[in-house]
Amino acid sequence: MVKKMNTVNEIRYETKMEDVDFGLSSIFLAGPTVRGNQQHLTSWRPEAAEIFKKKGFHGNLIIPEFTDLTESDQYRLDIPVWEFDGLCSCDVIMFWIPRTRELIGLTTNHEHGYWMGRDRDKMVYGRPDDAYRMTYLDIMWVEDAKDTGCKVVPKICTTLEETIEASIKKL
Repeated sequence: MVKKMNTVNEIRYETKMEDVDFGLSSIFLAGPTVRGNQQHLTSWRPEAAEIFKKKGFHGNLIIPEFTDLTESDQYRLDIPVWEFDGLCSCDVIMFWIPRTRELIGLTTNHEHGYWMGRDRDKMVYGRPDDAYRMTYLDIMWVEDAKDTGCKVVPKICTTLEETIEASIKKL
């Protein structure tokens, strides 16, 4: 059982979801993932974990990556199930989408749309101003909010730190 108090628990693919204490605040770090064959790219999630620690967050960060970043999820049909279980069980889904031409985030597109339809109130959405091809997600974020009767359209955060602060506040 993964249960620690007064610390950030980094929950990665190696941890079984049934071993996670979801009695603690839990945030899923959704967004493009560097794959094992993309060693020349850098994951954004370690920086995010450090910012959460500096902000005094205590709880679970569900990080959909392997501890060993050379590990591949290719042919791992358990990985989408692990992610879905984490997304369903967490308190907040923080979408940070620093999309580039190489780190395109196709799974992220699906998750973003799915969770807007299933439980939009659980989401925080952010992306850098220079992120590649984000217009559609931005428009849907605004239009869906209007369609569901939001009086104030939730903000699109434009820095990782701002997105993290919004996620902590949402808890």
